[in-house]
Amino acid sequence: MRDGKPGDVRTLSSIEALVALGHPDRARLMDALTVNGMSTTSALAAMTGLATGSVSHHLQVLSRAGLVERAEPGEDRRQRRWRLVTRGYHWSPAQFRDRPAGQATARAAMGVQVDRERDRAQVFVQGAGAPWDDAAFSGHYWLRLTPAELVEFGNEINELMLRWRRREIPDDGAPDRLEVLAFARAFPSQP
Repeated sequence: MRDGKPGDVRTLSSIEALVALGHPDRARLMDALTVNGMSTTSALAAMTGLATGSVSHHLQVLSRAGLVERAEPGEDRRQRRWRLVTRGYHWSPAQFRDRPAGQATARAAMGVQVDRERDRAQVFVQGAGAPWDDAAFSGHYWLRLTPAELVEFGNEINELMLRWRRREIPDDGAPDRLEVLAFARAFPSQP
């Protein structure tokens, strides 16, 4: 984070949090706060192209769900600033096995996330240009695993990405250091 360090990655177990994340505009606001750090409602509206009133409403929903919070006022006390509560989050429909509505909500939130990942990947595929075309990568692997092995594999992938996420970013002013989206999914499927 550029403006402080919210809590570490947490597992979401609240249906309210998943309902909040299941809305594409709220997912965009979470991404904007992740990338840009603490921001005002008007700045978030400018970043996302959403109306200020809509951003304000969505931030209230995210706040009630425990995903964002109001930050200390800046120099202009009239401007409300918002920040993330945690660096990241994860969840699984399995966490809600005993609550069918929760399981459906978890799957819907995952669907929004997958759609956003696909959309952003498609934008990149349409042409980022050098040097990013040379640096970006895509992996496509078929693995044969048990459920326990898939859990172990996922934990190793998450540990690697979190190590990179948690690292101190050098203050070297590198003009070519940009935000990079890294995501991984692994699930049973057929060719």
